Amino acid sequence: MKIKVKKIDEKLAENFSKIKLNGIAEIIYGDNVIKRRNKWTRYFMSSIIVFIANRNPISYQNGCDYCNKYALGMSKQLTARIGTNTTTPTTPDMSDLVNKVDVAPDSITRRLIKEPDYTLYIAEFVFTWDAGTLPDIYEGATAEGDIDGRVGEFGVYLTTDNDSWSSGLLNPNRGSCIGCSSSSMYQIPLGGASQRLASRIASADDAFDAFEFYGSIDPLTFKWRFQVAIVWKSISDVQ
Repeated sequence: MKIKVKKIDEKLAENFSKIKLNGIAEIIYGDNVIKRRNKWTRYFMSSIIVFIANRNPISYQNGCDYCNKYALGMSKQLTARIGTNTTTPTTPDMSDLVNKVDVAPDSITRRLIKEPDYTLYIAEFVFTWDAGTLPDIYEGATAEGDIDGRVGEFGVYLTTDNDSWSSGLLNPNRGSCIGCSSSSMYQIPLGGASQRLASRIASADDAFDAFEFYGSIDPLTFKWRFQVAIVWKSISDVQ
């Protein structure tokens, strides 16, 4: 019996009719590794749609006809935070963590990845807090600088659209100028652009078990991946 094997480009053509967006979070502390999916906010979803539909969002602002102009991406204000809330589920209109520990990561790394058959594209972000950066977080904490509770939420912050547009908006040209002056323009094709919560992974969503963390002695790594994948007919979920 002869079996015809289709060329890979023919096979891909049959399945390139549907894509899937995923956010994968990985939390590393001590010997523990947690890998789960995140939940999205409306601001992140709005930003993707606006980026695609925009045409000419910004021309001149602040009388800046002959100044330096820069095009910004959503990672302009990229950062991450941890939080101690363990009871509030994620909702699309969240613009911040519930109980945020407002300590920035010591380092942030951005990386682009793609599969050779064009079926998976990934933007990877790695946030690292060195030992001694975060406070000790544990139940019953009383020492100065320590926080009573457990780590229960992680958030990724991006420069996003404010999602103030109404459904049915025709020919969108949404745009913002961030930190613009008479000599420089920093443009981004998003309306009301500002730093907002784009992605949250929370124990209240059953994404992971809240945990105590001793930042005075341990580092913490939070890895977040935004994935765009082809949905194959034989695969129900893409890791």
